[in-house]
Amino acid sequence: MDSLTQFALGAAVGTAVLGPRIGARRAMLLGGALGTLPDLDSFLPAADAVDAFTGHRGATHSLLVQAAVTPLLAEPLVRLFRDLKDRRVLTYAAVYLVFATHALIDAMTVYGTQLFWPLWPEPLGVGSIFIIDPLYTLPLLVVVVWALFVKTWSARYQAWVRGALAVSTLYMVSTPLVQARIEARAEGLLAGQGVTAERLLAIPAPFTILYWKAIAVDGDR
Repeated sequence: MDSLTQFALGAAVGTAVLGPRIGARRAMLLGGALGTLPDLDSFLPAADAVDAFTGHRGATHSLLVQAAVTPLLAEPLVRLFRDLKDRRVLTYAAVYLVFATHALIDAMTVYGTQLFWPLWPEPLGVGSIFIIDPLYTLPLLVVVVWALFVKTWSARYQAWVRGALAVSTLYMVSTPLVQARIEARAEGLLAGQGVTAERLLAIPAPFTILYWKAIAVDGDR
């Protein structure tokens, strides 16, 4: 997904988990910063454009690697923030959740993500959402911007943060169901023309899951 979405998701997750301890603003900024870290692999040197493309969403997006590096980033936070000194498990969980959610929503796009590198380097990609989808991002942005103005943590704001994460998550989870329906309709249309597709993939149009295109392979066609 795009950088703004990844920042907003990381910020929302960080706020939901750590906000009651260190405040909404600090938790939002911390979560947003952590949420952008996996994409720093875009700046790693590559031999050519193909290596640059295939190398992105590799090791830094692996759920295994993320688990391994979580202590390196979470432990300094425990020592830095006084209110986290007795919440080591919570802090570790927050850091890993920010990393893992970044990788998981990337895997929902068509480009694929190496979620289990190096044990399984094959990229996994559902392809059910475009890399920029405002309907997914907007609920997260609302609570992220709101965090800048929250002086005291409240049950009302906490409910909004949880609600925004729930709405965005439900939207994301619904996209493979819509994709499956579109693929079934495409198979029916092709069957009506006497075509049995060897492979079929439905891809959403830019910025929305309301419009789709289906790509089918039938022999050399």
